[in-house]
Order: sequence, then C-alpha cells, then structure tokens
Amino acid sequence: MDEYTKYFIQSFGNGEIRRNGRRKRNQSQFDPVNTDKTLANRTIEVKAGSNSIALKNNEASTLYVSIVNSGILPIGEEKTVRRNLTATVSFKGRNGSIMNVSKIQQGTDFVAEVTLRNTSDNNLKDVALMEIFPSGWEIVNTRFTDFGSFVENKVTHTDLRDDRANFYFDMKRKETKIFRVLVNASYLGRYYLPGVQAEAMYDNDYKVRTKGRWVEVVQ
Repeated sequence: MDEYTKYFIQSFGNGEIRRNGRRKRNQSQFDPVNTDKTLANRTIEVKAGSNSIALKNNEASTLYVSIVNSGILPIGEEKTVRRNLTATVSFKGRNGSIMNVSKIQQGTDFVAEVTLRNTSDNNLKDVALMEIFPSGWEIVNTRFTDFGSFVENKVTHTDLRDDRANFYFDMKRKETKIFRVLVNASYLGRYYLPGVQAEAMYDNDYKVRTKGRWVEVVQ
C-alpha cells in the first residue's frame, strides 16, 4: 500500500525540507522550497517503517506548516475509533429476532440496526452516520413500498444510495438514537461488510467507527 504525506509551507519567503535524513553527495542536506506565493506544497512518499522530516526556515518571516497523511488500509484492517460516541450494530428479522448474517439465505429481508449513544455531557449539532452495505445486499427503500414506517428514523435528513445509508441529525447530551434500514440479501457470494461510522461534522472530538467483517449470501 502506497501512502503519501503532503507538506504545506504557508507564507512568503523560502524554506528547506529534509526527508528521512536523506543527503546526496555534494548537495545540501535539505531540498529547497522557494516561492513568492502564500502556499507551497510537496508530496512525499512514505516508506515502510519509521519516517522523519526536518524543516529549515531561511527567512525572518514565520512559516506555517501542515502535515496531511492519507491512505487506505487493507480490507479487514481498518482502525476502530471511539471518541465521546459509541455504536453497536445488530441485525434482526422483521419480527425483531436477532439474526446471524455471517451466512444468510438469498432473498431474505432483514433489518440493519445501529444504536448510537452520545456519551458526553454536551448537546451535538450536525451529526452524520454512514452505513455501507456489501454489494450482495440491497437497501429496500421503504418510502416506496408497503412497509410503511417500519424503518422510519427520526433524523434531519436521510440520503439512501445503492450501497449505503447516510443519516444527518442532532443529539442531546447522553442521548441514544436507534437507526434501522431494511435490507435484502440479493446476490450469492462472499462480501465484506464495512463497519459503521458516525461523527460530529464540525467537531473532531466526537467520532466512532466500528470493525467490519465478512458475510456470505447462500442458497
């Protein structure tokens, strides 16, 4: 897996970057970064193991530096997160009984249920919950069926896509909300079910992400 780190130097003037202590023969220990603009950026490939960066400011003005990491972890190795929010995921039949979706029969309708709790003493605005489903499952959009309000969720906005459900809402202190999506096991095969993720959209102190797992649709 390739990962890249971007280094942004924001200010007029110039500076230098040294990457992982690299020094070429007969060259400066630093790579120059010269610009007369307010923003310069460099993309640096991150090597396996430990990495380091050193910055040198050659001017009297102040340089503001941001380090941005990006990358995608392999399937099944995503990191769980829990910051002032907790989330549990369960799957139930239409009669409310708990179901094991590790192997589920093709054509089965069932409910994906997420229980989200605000564990803090603060009210939260603009919380987003995202559920991504395997490609072998299909969301049943109950707004266009005879299931009525079976999976109605008390939210500000709902965005249903082919493979995911996004909910947007506010939460009171210590509040628990339950979200339900009706799903159908449509296509035979083995698929990866990602974990759910919820976060306060404008406050990084509130976030939760659960672990994913493999599921199978069988005859």
